[in-house]
Amino acid sequence: MIFESFFAGTNDHIYKLLQTNEQKFLWIAGEKGTGKTHLLQAKVNQINHHQSKLMYLPMRELKQFSPEILDDLDQMNLICIDDIDLVLGSKIWEEKLLDLYERIQNTKTVFIASSNDSPHGGNFLIQDLLSRYSTALVLRLNVLKDKDVVKAIQLHAKIRGFDLSDDAAKFLLRRVRRDVCSLIEVIEVLDYESLAKKRKLTIPFIKSVLNIE
Repeated sequence: MIFESFFAGTNDHIYKLLQTNEQKFLWIAGEKGTGKTHLLQAKVNQINHHQSKLMYLPMRELKQFSPEILDDLDQMNLICIDDIDLVLGSKIWEEKLLDLYERIQNTKTVFIASSNDSPHGGNFLIQDLLSRYSTALVLRLNVLKDKDVVKAIQLHAKIRGFDLSDDAAKFLLRRVRRDVCSLIEVIEVLDYESLAKKRKLTIPFIKSVLNIE
């Protein structure tokens, strides 16, 4: 994921701020499908181009990690914890997160977390951790309006090298889950099928690929 493939819509101020390192501690809140993961991965890819040390932790893959993965991260230039709310409520995780917070205070480490809600909406066990995280700049992503969702999936189609007409995009919006993540997955399938079968992305072709009557 890169910043150039993110359609900001009414989230333009967040989109621009994340491309800078002006804030040391950011908390991105938003519903599923608003682009939290996209933005965190775009930030990681941006920093990676500068050969900096970084760590991206997707908490939806929690089974792959133990809380000890947070040890020694104060050596990183960037730490991104995606869906941090999934480990809140676990005392051992919260203890490690609190320790990490304290260790990076006198470093240049940038810390970015994403969650469905703001820190005050989180399921914290350790109140000191809530108090520390409440100092973060909270950025709340807005759900895109339908016209902006159309533009977002058209942008992804363009990046993949093909044009998606307004009619085709609006048809997908009516017939597929309207969050951008789900629609992008469909775009990837349609792109593959159109190349394999050498067909344009017309509505009849889309119906045949997605088995829509």
